[in-house]
Amino acid sequence: MFRLLRFLKGHIPATVFAPLCKLIEAIAELAVPMIVANVIDVGIAGRDKSYVITYCSIIAVLSVGGFLISVTGQYLASKVALGFGTRLRSATFKHINALPVSACDRIGGSSLVTRLTGDVVSCQNALNMTLRLVLRMPFVVIGAFVMSMIIDPVLSLMFLAMVVVLAATMTCVLRLTMPRIKTAQKNLDELSRNTAQSLSGARVIRAFSKQSAAKKSFNETAETTAKTNIGAMRISTLLAPLTFAVVNLAIIAVLWFGEAKAGTGALTKGEIVALINYLNQAFFVIVNIGNVFSIFTRSAACAARVNEVLDMPLPEDGTVTDIDEHADCALRFDNVCFAYDGDYDVRNVSFTLGKNETLGIIGGTGSGKTTLVALTERFYDPDEGTIYFYGKPLSSYSVAALRKNIGYVPQRAAVIRGTLHDNLKIADESVTESREIFALETAQASELLRAVGLNGEIAEGGKNLSGGQRQRVNIARALCRDNLLYLFDDSTSALDYKTERDFIDAVKKTGGAKIFVSQRISAVSGCDKILVLDGGKTVGYGTHEQLKAECPLYAEFCASQSG
Repeated sequence: MFRLLRFLKGHIPATVFAPLCKLIEAIAELAVPMIVANVIDVGIAGRDKSYVITYCSIIAVLSVGGFLISVTGQYLASKVALGFGTRLRSATFKHINALPVSACDRIGGSSLVTRLTGDVVSCQNALNMTLRLVLRMPFVVIGAFVMSMIIDPVLSLMFLAMVVVLAATMTCVLRLTMPRIKTAQKNLDELSRNTAQSLSGARVIRAFSKQSAAKKSFNETAETTAKTNIGAMRISTLLAPLTFAVVNLAIIAVLWFGEAKAGTGALTKGEIVALINYLNQAFFVIVNIGNVFSIFTRSAACAARVNEVLDMPLPEDGTVTDIDEHADCALRFDNVCFAYDGDYDVRNVSFTLGKNETLGIIGGTGSGKTTLVALTERFYDPDEGTIYFYGKPLSSYSVAALRKNIGYVPQRAAVIRGTLHDNLKIADESVTESREIFALETAQASELLRAVGLNGEIAEGGKNLSGGQRQRVNIARALCRDNLLYLFDDSTSALDYKTERDFIDAVKKTGGAKIFVSQRISAVSGCDKILVLDGGKTVGYGTHEQLKAECPLYAEFCASQSG
């Protein structure tokens, strides 16, 4: 948690002043029992009304002043905590967006969402409690002990014994709850993952009438999470009765021994009342310490999870920002190997793509086609071999400069909620209306433009569009700016053959090198060169006619798709 305090930058004055206000409130609170003792011993014992009224007025002023100062401190503490949470959340979100795709794959999307939301809120609440209570608590406990020592050193030992017993009790409870709370946070990740899968796959679940199975799976995860939390809370609930028992025993002891001292005149009735008040003040503080530590145990686990994300190293960014457009070729793979986990998924792949040339990549499912696209976009770095972009290694370029010159159409069409214009301007914020119309026409989405218009609303995830329309919106997005290289990763799978052919013919007239990834012969047959993959290896590389004659796998694709 201490490592996250750097996000307090900009709130240092309020961070200092908030606990200071709580300390002033604590001083006023510690002064009240002694004043009450004087009222009892002097005013009430002597039947002096003016003395009672005067000191009761002082108590009222201290109470009102303490309340106003306390409110000020709580306001500042809340402001600091919210600012801290905002900065931490923004930094975590920024870091997640800069992480390599492999790191996000390893943690999982649902876990990242939980860390970005629930875990950050827990850290924010812990800071709020620290500024409001934690710095005040030791002062009140120590102050109450010192005041009890001033009243009677012997009876103050009972006060000290109570504090020690309560501290030991809380330590035992917290040691038992901490592991359960950590487990509960992991279960919460699983619950989020289960929920996300159920929502994203709602249509499939309903289509196969698997609602009861999905409900059962969710209930099992929810029950596991609930049982873990209930187990931790059951142990935590022991804290209140145990602390009440200890404090009440301490009060009984003070009254027992105090009454004996009062009989000899060594202790007054007002001092006995003051001792009991100090015991109660310490008791409420220690009970709050128990609650605060319960929050801290949870926030400590959450802070560790947030730090795990922030500690993940970012990929090394290159320094080259200028691309030499006079280079011999646009893209070159030189014996590239890559593995997600374990054995290589892509092995010794080599090819060259000239400027303004087209390359088709074809292969069966799982042959490594999308992996090559991901390596070109530098979502991943190759384990072996080198990728060259316009004559320089891909890793030497700044990621921003690299992706600014690559138009990428993902395999899974991504459409955001908003207007058609909102979806297209993702590629270029300053895109003109004429360029958007050109991009839509090239992507064969003219009928969508006529039906919806640039300012027409698109539902979340493109629910009001067909699969082919979503793909064409993605294609048009990539065409909204001039790129040196275009990557079409199976981006025409939902289009009919005529629309696909019209799009390929139209996009070939635009500038830049192009890579078409597909399982359709019709999408790659017109390319200058075709790369055939099987099991991550190159089994064919050449023109359509060459591969039909020399590559059995390509010839098989042609035969199976030609009827």
